[in-house]
Amino acid sequence: MNDKELNETINKYIRENLSPKERQRNYITQKYDELRGFLNGYCFQSGSYARFTAHHPVHDLDVVHPYLDNSLQDDPSAVIDELYSTLREGYSNSTITKIKKIYKQSHSVTVEFADNSEDFSIDIVPAIELNDDRNEFDQPLYLVPEILRLNKYNRQRRYQEDADNPIQWIKSDPRGYIKAASDLNESNSDFRHTAKLLKSWRHACKIAYGDSFCFKSFHLEQIIYGHFIANIGVSTIDASVECVGAISDCLTESKYLDRADPNRYIDEYIGDLTSEQRQLILRLQAEAYEIIRILPGCQNEQEVVNCMEKLLLVSKQTEPSFTPATHPVTPRQPWSY
Repeated sequence: MNDKELNETINKYIRENLSPKERQRNYITQKYDELRGFLNGYCFQSGSYARFTAHHPVHDLDVVHPYLDNSLQDDPSAVIDELYSTLREGYSNSTITKIKKIYKQSHSVTVEFADNSEDFSIDIVPAIELNDDRNEFDQPLYLVPEILRLNKYNRQRRYQEDADNPIQWIKSDPRGYIKAASDLNESNSDFRHTAKLLKSWRHACKIAYGDSFCFKSFHLEQIIYGHFIANIGVSTIDASVECVGAISDCLTESKYLDRADPNRYIDEYIGDLTSEQRQLILRLQAEAYEIIRILPGCQNEQEVVNCMEKLLLVSKQTEPSFTPATHPVTPRQPWSY
């Protein structure tokens, strides 16, 4: 099996096993179209699903609901309250959707659905469109309520506890991230394949370790994006090995500027990681690297499948057996395997 055949075999596995299934895509389209009706068409998809970097199963959809009235920025909580009321009314009259609940978070309104075999929710973020502040693609930036560094259930609790405290707006560029990812994938479709593979690995780590595993999905995606920008024409197989190897270096300091604000980094959270949280990420990264570095040496499709399944099977260890390396793990070249 030559390099091209091997890379296509890996991409085939990702398409067939890690990409969102047609049934789920149709379900998401139906729910999004209904939501658009409730919001009079004033919304657009954002997040990994909109960037086509989401992996199977898709558990949530991010949606931005723009407002053109800049006076609303004086009170973000009032905007969230209004959005919440609109959605409650819409879904209470729905004839095609069953929901578990609708609730307010610190930055959004979340709708959890009860009519899907997989857990699924839509997170609707109110935003103020800044027509005079645009990205390099001539698309508007937005002000969105500041998101707390908590998981969605803790953000809901914090919203309820701190309802009297003011919510701040921050600048955001969701359309810019979508456009940048789309342009990159047009030039090299292996970007999305790599993102789906490594984000599936991260998801497996999250399932095994829950909130103890604090490596963020968007941070991982930006590591992959940066690698593809810096290495034109890189393949899924090489990028996967190299990006896993680069994770340790990306935990030392913030590296990825926010597209909307040059004074903010999307990976600032790494400065808040505890020693235990950091070591868990490094241990799981080292284990993943020892598996994924075998990929370039696979001789047939079954060996590829075995390697992929081993990578995505993350089991929680009751007693840590990892001794941190003195130096960060760095990838070896394919010909050294």
